[in-house]
Amino acid sequence: MAHKKLRLQRREAKAAAVSPRPVDKLRPLVLGQTRKYSSKVRIGRGFTLAELKEAGLTGAFAQTVGIAVDHRRHNKNAETMAANVERLNEYKTKLILFPKKAGKSKKGEIPDTHSNRLVHAEQVVKPSVFGLPDVDNSSAPEPITKEMLAAKVYRKLRIERTNKRYNGVRLERARKAAEAQK
Repeated sequence: MAHKKLRLQRREAKAAAVSPRPVDKLRPLVLGQTRKYSSKVRIGRGFTLAELKEAGLTGAFAQTVGIAVDHRRHNKNAETMAANVERLNEYKTKLILFPKKAGKSKKGEIPDTHSNRLVHAEQVVKPSVFGLPDVDNSSAPEPITKEMLAAKVYRKLRIERTNKRYNGVRLERARKAAEAQK
């Protein structure tokens, strides 16, 4: 219990030291690696350079405003890329940049924020700034019908698997038989 309390105190001290900046960087949504986890969405290491470019940011600037960048990662899924670009654009709208000198705001990839929004700035303490999206995997219950009970699902799957396996051989035999008849 003592270490749990110490970790909590360290987290609070770190948050106070970087306040009002977020405690953690913004990270992308990625899919799991293996067949078992490939349908699961998780938080990734950093945004790709293509995602940053699509959102109108450079890699160097993104790192200065709390966005994690991974130059080794590449986009192979258009939906994931679109979701991450949307995540970056949402972050840009909610981001509050404090000017280095009071009253002198600069324009850039993301311009400095005006003084009226700076007064009400609060620190974000959520991990990865924006968490994972909520996923509802539940399905509504439905009554079992006579057709469902009568269906021989296992047998149908075995037949389909066999058909798939021997499809090429059967097509080849049919082609040879057609040639023999000519």
